Amino acid sequence: MNKIPEVIKHSQLFKRLVLDRETVEDRGFIEELCLDPQSHQVIGFICQSGLFGKQKKYFAWKQIEIIGVDATLVNGKPQLDNLEKHNNIVNIIGNEVWTDTGEKVGFIVEYILNIKTGAIVNYLFKSNGWRGVLDSVYLLAPEAVSSAGNKRVIVVNTAVENPQSYTGGVTEKLGLLQKFLQADLVRTREHIDIARGEAKKLALGFQQRAKVVKKQAQEKAQVVTEQAKEKVEDFQTKSREKKNRKTQRTTDEFATKIQQVTTVAKEKIDGVKSQGIKNFNSSKDEG
Repeated sequence: MNKIPEVIKHSQLFKRLVLDRETVEDRGFIEELCLDPQSHQVIGFICQSGLFGKQKKYFAWKQIEIIGVDATLVNGKPQLDNLEKHNNIVNIIGNEVWTDTGEKVGFIVEYILNIKTGAIVNYLFKSNGWRGVLDSVYLLAPEAVSSAGNKRVIVVNTAVENPQSYTGGVTEKLGLLQKFLQADLVRTREHIDIARGEAKKLALGFQQRAKVVKKQAQEKAQVVTEQAKEKVEDFQTKSREKKNRKTQRTTDEFATKIQQVTTVAKEKIDGVKSQGIKNFNSSKDEG
């Protein structure tokens, strides 16, 4: 029988079968390790099962009974409550390595962990550039990492000034390089998907903004139209009132004029009548 090693590489656990220790039921295959980059500890893993691997389960590292050559045996049921919590984990593979002096020195391509505790023993990083790629994989101690994020890690400069070469074989190094390129491709696709999503949100935002602006313009145009209509109606009302006042004034003046003419005519008629009576009386007296 093969002796179980004390340490194992991150990549060696991928696609490994997971079996329940008590029932020997198939729990699926390991899809991703859940690494806490602050404590440099693998705290669990996610395995996938079912059609097209759509069913996912989370197991804590402490649930592992043993990691064998062909399968990983676990105790207890998967922790469904922690699945969502650990589903968006930091995948440190492919992260850029920067020194605390602001120099980019390479990329994380792998890490080695203690099987019993899940503690990271060493990270492996590839130096910048394609020259000497087969002998450019180095060890990076966890304590040399001062901070870690989704895209980059910052390490103490003195830890990478004269790094220790990783002594794996050429085939293994090629495998590490392939793993890094695959991780980089996945990251690139994720970034493209994120960019597409942001562009879609931006376009949707523009469309919504255009609708709002259009609605505001229509409302403003309606207000302006109503105001113009009110001004026209007010002008027409004032014009009619002015015309009516002018007409009334002309009518009043005309009526006054007629009254004056009538009065004068009446006075003249009365005078003529009075004179005629006087003349008649005089003639009568003479006779």
